[in-house]
Amino acid sequence: MSTPVLDPASESTLRQRSCAGVLRCALLGNLQDAAEAIGRCVAGHDRDTVLALPALREEIMTSLEVMRESVMALPEADKADMPDVPWAAWEGMRLVVGGSAREWRDQVWAVIHELVPTTLQGVTRHLGLLNGRPTVNRNSPPGKLPPERVS
Repeated sequence: MSTPVLDPASESTLRQRSCAGVLRCALLGNLQDAAEAIGRCVAGHDRDTVLALPALREEIMTSLEVMRESVMALPEADKADMPDVPWAAWEGMRLVVGGSAREWRDQVWAVIHELVPTTLQGVTRHLGLLNGRPTVNRNSPPGKLPPERVS
């Protein structure tokens, strides 16, 4: 059986498409994995506990940064395929202490309970479509983080 021979231009185009597909899936996987990691960090904890524990706080902040960087690198065409995800909120997000510590905690907690679940749900659905099958969040129902607890 003979292998079809591609002309160099066709081969280059196929390679670029293949690399773009791998990059897209890696970025979407980063978003999904980081969102799920955040969900595990906050499971069963209230805001003050999560943000007071250095290891949890560091894991959450690292995961949020991974999500933001992945969003910034994700092609616009993919973002357009997921209109339910608030891309502009990710792109404009700056989680640095500029005001009071309470304002910072409120901002981080809002991102964890509003932006992260919406993004997880959209990305999980999009990955399922790209893979030709529904994709289910491995740890919890898509788009759901544990309810906010008030202490």
